[in-house]
Amino acid sequence: MVIITGTPGTGKTSIARELAKRLNAVHIDLSRYVIEEGLYTDYDVVRASFIIDEERVIERIKTLINKYGNVVIDTHFGEIIPKEYVDKVIVLRTDPEELEKRLWRKGWWWEKIRENVEAEILSVCTHNAIEAFGEDRVYEVDTTSKTIDQVIDEILDILMGKAKPGLRFDWLSIKPLDKIEKYLSPK
Repeated sequence: MVIITGTPGTGKTSIARELAKRLNAVHIDLSRYVIEEGLYTDYDVVRASFIIDEERVIERIKTLINKYGNVVIDTHFGEIIPKEYVDKVIVLRTDPEELEKRLWRKGWWWEKIRENVEAEILSVCTHNAIEAFGEDRVYEVDTTSKTIDQVIDEILDILMGKAKPGLRFDWLSIKPLDKIEKYLSPK
């Protein structure tokens, strides 16, 4: 099973859907699945997001993996999936300035954009994935200015063992501070 993760706006669902087609796998958008199946305990109004019922989600994921075998899951909380079910974790990364533009286009408000871009800058999804699954299963792919086909080709290379795992994109060392500091301190 492959997990496609990353902060919102990095392209998880589009990439995972296409990857699943190419791998003849079942695609599961975990956030949508949680909502459709009522696998949440509450709704956080401040963050405009559901609070998942982790135990129920884990049990359902196990059932789906056992039923379908070849599964591609897209989620930003992939670390809840039991390690023994996961072959590779692909963390989609996007330049913080581009990510901000994508989230504005989705109609998000500034504080939610800032919070998610900050998570991207700090590599939160990568660190969570490495902590949950080990560095040898976690790979990063930059989606900035790339087509879906280009990203899929990189992921297929990863799945064929042609790439090295681990943290590759450190926006704090790549981007000038004046380009990212607005995301790191609340306004």
